[in-house]
Amino acid sequence: MEKKSAVVLRNAGHGVNDLYWFILPSLLPLILEQYDMKYGAAGGLLTAFLGVIAVFSFILGRLSDRFSRQKMLGLGFLVTSVFLICASLADGFGLFVFFLLLAGIGVSSYHPTVYAFIEETTASRRGRKYGMFEFWGSMALFIMFFVHGLLLRTMNWKTIMLVTSLPGLAVGLLYLSHARNLPSPPAAKEKPGSLGARSGDASPLLFALFLIVVAVRYLGIVAVVNFTPTYLVRELGLQKSIASFATGIYFLGGLIFTPFTGRLCDRKSPFLVLLAATGAAFPLIFLLSATRSLWLLPLSLLLLGGTYYGAGPAMNMIIAMMGDRMGKGEAFGWFMAITAVTYSFSPLLFGMNADRMGLRMSMRLFSYPLVLSSAVLLVLYLIVRPRPTSS
Repeated sequence: MEKKSAVVLRNAGHGVNDLYWFILPSLLPLILEQYDMKYGAAGGLLTAFLGVIAVFSFILGRLSDRFSRQKMLGLGFLVTSVFLICASLADGFGLFVFFLLLAGIGVSSYHPTVYAFIEETTASRRGRKYGMFEFWGSMALFIMFFVHGLLLRTMNWKTIMLVTSLPGLAVGLLYLSHARNLPSPPAAKEKPGSLGARSGDASPLLFALFLIVVAVRYLGIVAVVNFTPTYLVRELGLQKSIASFATGIYFLGGLIFTPFTGRLCDRKSPFLVLLAATGAAFPLIFLLSATRSLWLLPLSLLLLGGTYYGAGPAMNMIIAMMGDRMGKGEAFGWFMAITAVTYSFSPLLFGMNADRMGLRMSMRLFSYPLVLSSAVLLVLYLIVRPRPTSS
């Protein structure tokens, strides 16, 4: 039985780590103004930060199979916070980017490590546990965008970055101080009929294909999420603080949907849950780009946030199943590396397109990868689904 203190610390850590994945999009409208950046340059800044996360997600994911996971998590939070503080205090743009990239190394340590930890401590109801895990990430982001909306009225963006970096210091010290009490357990044996028991159905080639499908899915949806605050300010004319409040509705959708989709994954195939979330994202992004009515905006953001975050439990369970032939940390390291690479290039491509065709048309263009992902996911499901046994 996993200790309650470990669950609380893991969920708190997820919330704090997710703050750092989205701290730049939250402050991007102000960064654009201060440094007089074009959309392509802003996307390049996001690309550089997320590219560092991609590379080190794979490296640290593999290392987490060999070294103390709690110590790695604790040090990761401390590295993130220290260098974000340095970035917030830096005078020039070059120093700001330098410290930001170093902070990305710390950010990369969390997800592949903690996903492996969940797999090793959970023999049943994984979907429910992943759903609550994603719930706390959504909760933290909802709070961050709401608080940022308040702080933007009285503080500059560098001060807000400094304030946001502080929770990582507390969580990092907690992980290090509890390292002896929270040892990494041996891999839990799968019970008959569990998801992992079907891992033989998935070849390395199918695992690689699934990672590509996830990458294409993220290519569309991540760019839209990252540029939503800027879109709301520049296309719909909202104040920066109001745009931050509105973007927080994405993560309110995650709060509502992730516990439900997690439980659903324990009863239905995670492939079907992921397919539904991916297929629904396409019309929702298109609706977001087409609406000029502010009363429709909250509903669009809420539902899109549900498809974005609600797919998390399903993806995690599929990765555990299809990547079962390698170490858990390595499998999730590959997953986080592929998704972070897509995270990194998606804003750059979106920004470059937005410089040519505008934010609204770019948003519509980036909705189409969701259609391709849905089609390939359906094919994968038909290949790996359990076959009825003949009597």
